[in-house]
Amino acid sequence: MKFQNIVAKLNLKKLIIIPILMLIFSILIVGYHISNNTVPMGFDLKGGTLITIYSVPENIDLKTEFEKLGYKAKIGKISSGGEYGTTIEIDQFLSTEEKERIREYLSSLGINKEKILIKDAEPSISRKLLKDGIKAVLFAFLFMAFVVFLRFKTFVPSFAVVLSAFSDIVVTIAVMCMLNIELTAGSLVALLLLIGYSVDTDILLTTRLLVRRGGNFEEKLAGAMKTGLTMASTTLSAVGILYIVSASMELKQIAVVILIGLLVDIINTWIQNARILEWYMERKK
Repeated sequence: MKFQNIVAKLNLKKLIIIPILMLIFSILIVGYHISNNTVPMGFDLKGGTLITIYSVPENIDLKTEFEKLGYKAKIGKISSGGEYGTTIEIDQFLSTEEKERIREYLSSLGINKEKILIKDAEPSISRKLLKDGIKAVLFAFLFMAFVVFLRFKTFVPSFAVVLSAFSDIVVTIAVMCMLNIELTAGSLVALLLLIGYSVDTDILLTTRLLVRRGGNFEEKLAGAMKTGLTMASTTLSAVGILYIVSASMELKQIAVVILIGLLVDIINTWIQNARILEWYMERKK
């Protein structure tokens, strides 16, 4: 069966309910987490102290040891240059005396002091970084909307592009909240990349449907989908490989957010945006 015949059988009028429900539930989820201050935040955005320890003896349970010291710690794993280590996140900002006490205690357990790295993130700096990151996403979105309206000079097609980009960001953040994927400086960069990617696919679709002459709606949509889904599959493959082979937690966080956003964008572009443009073309006729 030809790809065009498959596309022709898609009932966009019924399928449009999927992205609509996704957006509504995502707005509710994100709103709930923001109002309750439960959005999962990474160390760099919420502040605190990050301790990285390499070559930890197998008989040492670091979570238990830090509880003995009176700290509620979040334990993670890290790999650098073939050497594996453990990360300990503490929500509070530690003083110099507290850090030295931790070093001495870990040293008494048989851990080499040179293998203990301590990194600080002051709450005031973290809050500023978070505000600046949110501003960057908002300004990028606003300028993107301005350029789109300038390009098409028609409300409905421009609104469809902006709505699709907005849906991509909101649904991706909602999924991050549900899966407890932390919002970090890296994931903010990934959200900025998603805005650009979303606009790219939406403009591809809009240009194919409204600007190109010849062919009916199904033929134009099939041509645009072939190109768009090829782009999406190659990007998903590249980002998926990055997530699998990368030893850096920052790169993994960026990769997983992009993967979620790309999958969400497929639904929003080829169902939501396509249906809005189909309705617009029907009204225009």
